[in-house]
Amino acid sequence: MTPTVERGYLAINLRRARHARGLTQDDIAAMSGVNRAYVSDLERGRRNIGIDCIGRIAAALDVPAASLLLPTEKIAGPRRPRPT
Repeated sequence: MTPTVERGYLAINLRRARHARGLTQDDIAAMSGVNRAYVSDLERGRRNIGIDCIGRIAAALDVPAASLLLPTEKIAGPRRPRPT
């Protein structure tokens, strides 16, 4: 399933916020009361999330819930040369 743009924003913002705080997916799962596999799926843009769960995860990360949904630039990977 291809993630929506919004799921992509959530995935990137969640991963960045978690890494910035030095937390693992297990840490976030325990702190927010969700399954670690669910956190992993969110970070890959594979799952929908409810507003209540966004709030619990944001509280665990100590960030405003809206910050997890803000547009962000995608992380650029290595550039491939274009065929000529």
